Amino acid sequence: MPAAADDSSLQTRLERTTGERDTAGRATTPSIADPVALLAHLEANGHFHRDSRAGRMYHPGMVSLREDVPTDSLHVSVDGNRVKAHVDEVSPLAVATGGGSRYSLPRAMAHNAAGIAGDLLAVVRGRQGDHRCELDCEWTSDAAGAVAPAAGLLDPKTSAWGVQLEARVAGPLDATRLCGALDALIGVRGAGEACLTVVECDDAAALDRARRRLHGVGVPLDVLPPFHVCLAHQRGGDVLMLNLNHAAVDGFGATRLLDHIARAYGDGEVEALDFLACADLPARPSAPATSRLARLRRAGLERLRDTLSRPPRLAADGAGDRAGYGFHLVGLSAAQTRETLAVGGAHDTRDVLIAALQLAIADWNAGHERPAQRIGVLVPVDLRPAELPAHAFANLSVNTRLSTTRHDRATPAATLKAVVAEARRDAQTRSGLALIAALQRAGMLGLWAKQSRVVLQPLTDNRFADAAMLCDLGCIDPVPDFGPAAGEVREIWFSPPSRSPRCLCLGAVIVAGGLHLTFRYPHRLFGPDAVRRFADGYLAALRRVSGASAARL
Repeated sequence: MPAAADDSSLQTRLERTTGERDTAGRATTPSIADPVALLAHLEANGHFHRDSRAGRMYHPGMVSLREDVPTDSLHVSVDGNRVKAHVDEVSPLAVATGGGSRYSLPRAMAHNAAGIAGDLLAVVRGRQGDHRCELDCEWTSDAAGAVAPAAGLLDPKTSAWGVQLEARVAGPLDATRLCGALDALIGVRGAGEACLTVVECDDAAALDRARRRLHGVGVPLDVLPPFHVCLAHQRGGDVLMLNLNHAAVDGFGATRLLDHIARAYGDGEVEALDFLACADLPARPSAPATSRLARLRRAGLERLRDTLSRPPRLAADGAGDRAGYGFHLVGLSAAQTRETLAVGGAHDTRDVLIAALQLAIADWNAGHERPAQRIGVLVPVDLRPAELPAHAFANLSVNTRLSTTRHDRATPAATLKAVVAEARRDAQTRSGLALIAALQRAGMLGLWAKQSRVVLQPLTDNRFADAAMLCDLGCIDPVPDFGPAAGEVREIWFSPPSRSPRCLCLGAVIVAGGLHLTFRYPHRLFGPDAVRRFADGYLAALRRVSGASAARL
């Protein structure tokens, strides 16, 4: 497992549980890499119950300690050289007011019921959407007798849900200076060093491995900052790569974050970021132009259409049975972009990009003997109000679905017309705002209700999952400036996240007139050769749609 996905989250929980610190204020809880000392420490601090003979029925042959709290109880167990830890929603222990604990039959029954319910949900949703915090590690001894973790598993169990953003500069970037810039942005001394990894990449393959390691690990929200940074030193210009927790920052906010990092690195004069300032927006999105009845009618028709149509999923090719993402980058020069993306008339770049993706998916599925009736593509819409402070960051986008039928895809011109009409209707009804309204009314619901769509997706064969997501960040102008020593920013790559194990994510950015496309694909969908072929088909479809757009001038 990558080093970034270590036991830090569980270690933080243990530190909070024991609450012991040295004279310098540092936590004195032993490292999880030393399980014997860890268990001895937990047993000695008086906050944990060591299982008696009755308790060991749950874990025969293991050493087991449970935190003395009735709910959200930390449970650590050791079986030989294997250490397991998780948080029990309901503890089987009855905790006395004056201290001490013992097993209780009613609480044990509640504990078992909660466990059975969790197991049933896990069966329903597979590995998708499993949010139980747990760690499962095995320790081995090296030749010197030292104990080290051989493997680990830390929530989330599926691919990390984060925004990918990276920039290549013409020259070098200094790691120490970058740490200082991150400290200034985060407002916490040492935070930059904690979130930054520096690697040497001799070639594109090494850079791709570093990228996949960075984005194979989820970014926690309980510590600042909600993003991880990797600085890749490479001949021809260093690359700054960001993995941002999507709950904290969306793709539109990520570009602003990149600009803040560049300015902090260049001159050091920036205001610290505020990731909580958007809890109460200074202004709400404007109301839709259509009536509530019209919006409800359209929503009902769309849901009926979604239910009756075939699952609009991409045909897998070269897929592997492992979680995580791969990345395929395609860059066009300014001249190639003008030739390939000849947008004219009432169309904009996003319309052409979406229409081309619709055609590319249709061609791909047809070539794999899985013709698609209706194809849906998710498109994020930025809802940032103009009054939002420049230093405030959050996820303020919602996804809208733009669909085409087989009839709509008869010709490139017809596909483009259908996409434009669908986008115009969506702008009038502002269907994405229905999600915000639903979330505002869901404050009294339990977490299980809010996650119901994720839980029920496997039961419906992911019928409502879309084939792809496309996010167009448009033209980044001015380009972030890291100062004269680093040189100009030559490339910017971006891709949005997706929880679906079969959803292709496409991010588009124009930098210095050149189109940069990032195809982010689940390993369970594509192999490296397959994504290259799909990207070639997409570029061909892009030229066809652009030709249809230019013909309307």
